Amino acid sequence: MELIHRSNVFLQHLLKYSFDEIFIADTEGRILYASENSKDFFGMKSEEIVHQNAFDLEAKGILSPSVICKVLKTGKVEMVIQNSIMGRKLVVTGFPIVEFSAMVGVISFSRDITELDYLKRTNENVAAQIRLYEQEIEALKKEQSVTESSISGKMRDVFAVVEKVCDLDVSVLLEGDSGVGKNYIARKIHMLSNRNREPFIEVNCGAIPEALIESELFGYVEGAFTGAKKGGKLGYFEAAGKGTILLDEIAELPHNLQVKLLSVLQNRAIQRVGSNGQIDIKCRIIYATNKDLHQLVLEKKFREDLYYRINVIKIKVPPLRERREEIPVLVNAITEELNNKHHLKKVLSTNLISWMYLQEWPGNIRELRNYIERILITSNKDLVDIEVDENIVTSNEEPKLGDLLEKVEGDYIKMMYKKYPSSIKLAKKLGISQSTANRKINQYVNE
Repeated sequence: MELIHRSNVFLQHLLKYSFDEIFIADTEGRILYASENSKDFFGMKSEEIVHQNAFDLEAKGILSPSVICKVLKTGKVEMVIQNSIMGRKLVVTGFPIVEFSAMVGVISFSRDITELDYLKRTNENVAAQIRLYEQEIEALKKEQSVTESSISGKMRDVFAVVEKVCDLDVSVLLEGDSGVGKNYIARKIHMLSNRNREPFIEVNCGAIPEALIESELFGYVEGAFTGAKKGGKLGYFEAAGKGTILLDEIAELPHNLQVKLLSVLQNRAIQRVGSNGQIDIKCRIIYATNKDLHQLVLEKKFREDLYYRINVIKIKVPPLRERREEIPVLVNAITEELNNKHHLKKVLSTNLISWMYLQEWPGNIRELRNYIERILITSNKDLVDIEVDENIVTSNEEPKLGDLLEKVEGDYIKMMYKKYPSSIKLAKKLGISQSTANRKINQYVNE
């Protein structure tokens, strides 16, 4: 009897201190034993579960699905992934209890994998994010090589400021016409900074409905409003983590949100919609606009205190018409990119490139890119010429082709000579003879 008693004590301790949640049921599905921590998983104390039927608990969604019911139906070892009513994720294995070749009950072991599942998903997300960053870095390198080979004096000044501020935790305001590349400059600041392995999040303040912009920027808690997502939602500031958030079209931010943004900048903390708690933010903020914010301040359309808060380092990105020397190289780079994208092998004629060089491009690089994409797709010829575009109207007042080509060539030679200031270097880079390089230098540089 003493041996039986001691064995019973050992069995009780084994059940009590087991890492797994243990259920024992008879052949009718009636629960005979449930571990003490069942409330954490199923919202019911063990004494509330005991004597209840597993089939009833499954029907109520408390055991969803029930491995006990499955074993009773099949008579075999079964395993299920169980989502408990308390929001836990469990791996549950059920074993038939057999005596004299007959099943007399079922025992199940539940292992909580909620955290493991979360870590797995987090690791997958991190891996995906790293792959995305690697792709962005490669894309940035390609863009940078194109930019550096075609950079004008004004853009050289822009990039000089970018390199100075990339690692400084100061507000940067990017101003410039639509399509000049403000988003590219913001991303370049991020990629050159010590935050480059953290998220870069771009928010267009003018594209989000006014009723939603606060919850999008700052997030919300569960039940904050009708239709709020269960569990709440992270806002863009939280999602940026220690990375960078670009608030594009900042001038379009509604006045009431300007006040809240000013509070965020002063306190370096946000408050989710529907919550009273403060959440510290660690991201860097870059602002962009195609409007004159100072003029909007004078017109009382933008808060003066917010303007001075964000206008610490202002970078004015010049329009394409003020850096025409970049156009030929940009055209070639964009054409190559779009050929790859659409699986084409088309070439733009010198005549067409010369015409593009002379245009104003009010939409800047964005307009130039859209135009090139359109003519590449719509042209039926491998050599795309100026005549394919019905919107191009020529007149007797337009310069002759020879004059256009000379102008383009002259600007290109001047630009390249600044980078390769000798006839030997220039000849090697352009793939021409030294004598030709000398002649071009005398013609365009030393004139």
